[in-house]
Amino acid sequence: MEDRLANIETQLAHQEETIHQLNQVIYQQQKQIDALELGTKHLMGRIQSLSEGVPETPEENEVPPHY
Repeated sequence: MEDRLANIETQLAHQEETIHQLNQVIYQQQKQIDALELGTKHLMGRIQSLSEGVPETPEENEVPPHY
């Protein structure tokens, strides 16, 4: 009986360690996701500000300026 209890305690300790390791991985991944989202928002803002200075695509019937 004590051997079974010791075996269960050992398995529980291993499971707790595994859960702790998985939580660390999830935490690191969430930090990376947050950084990527922030970078994406920054880039989207830059693209939008740059596109505000660029005229829309010319109409098909519009004569190019060199004519």
